[in-house]
Amino acid sequence: MPALLSLADSPASWCVIVTALLAAIVAYAFIEPGRLVVRRVDALIPGLPPSLDGIKIGQLSDLHRGPMMPRSRVERAVALLAAESPDIVALTGDFVSYWPGYAAEYTETLAPLCPRLGIFACTGNHEHWTDPDVVTTALREAGVMVLRNQHQLVAAGGATLCIIGIDDVVASNPPFHHIDPADDLSTALAGSPPSGVFRLLLAHNPDFVMESVFTRETARRPIHLVLSGHTHGGQVRLPLLGAPHIPSQHRQLFGGGLVRAAGTLVYVSRGAGSSWPMRFNCPPEVNIITLRAA
Repeated sequence: MPALLSLADSPASWCVIVTALLAAIVAYAFIEPGRLVVRRVDALIPGLPPSLDGIKIGQLSDLHRGPMMPRSRVERAVALLAAESPDIVALTGDFVSYWPGYAAEYTETLAPLCPRLGIFACTGNHEHWTDPDVVTTALREAGVMVLRNQHQLVAAGGATLCIIGIDDVVASNPPFHHIDPADDLSTALAGSPPSGVFRLLLAHNPDFVMESVFTRETARRPIHLVLSGHTHGGQVRLPLLGAPHIPSQHRQLFGGGLVRAAGTLVYVSRGAGSSWPMRFNCPPEVNIITLRAA
């Protein structure tokens, strides 16, 4: 026993132990991007119509089909979502990375999804960094209703869902590929019923709900639930400290999960894909949000 203690006390031994621990952490960080999980949450909505109580919304965000996100992983995410039998599917942007041609695969990869109320999508910043029109066309050919500053009314029993989608908003930490914001909520809401509907907004970047335009446009037509992605939860989350970096002006607020911001419920997915090939304590996810009457 003394010999073992003296071995562990030696600087060389501690160096080996620390090196092995760091190597294990790094190795796991490269494995975790493939460890898809399903996250389920109930969204409590005051005054929710009885026919919408229990409606399941399946969300896929930030698939990032590209060099770091193989087709097999996209297919796995779709399969996990299809197995949950959601009533409606929401796709909240960043379908491709680096090349818009990857979007052509979605005609086949999204085929297992057949929600009874339809599949809806908004664009993400990566679409605008490549070619949003090419990606939009490919998704529509796959049966997805892509809402670009538009809304769609969907009947569900005796209630009506007003599903709204806006183009991506580059409102936080503009990167090298900076573009002007393309969002237009007033256009998206134009002609929608002022009351008697459940409003669901698809907005890739959750920072949008903190913008003055959101407060102004929703003063008369409140939005009941916003689905977003974009932040990936930071991709690296340290115990006790959280994510060292989250691409949001509001940092940890939009690190993932269901939060209330600007008086509105916002669900921020940590994404099914990755924008860089490492995750730690922040696995990619497929999301199921169930509407419940508060």
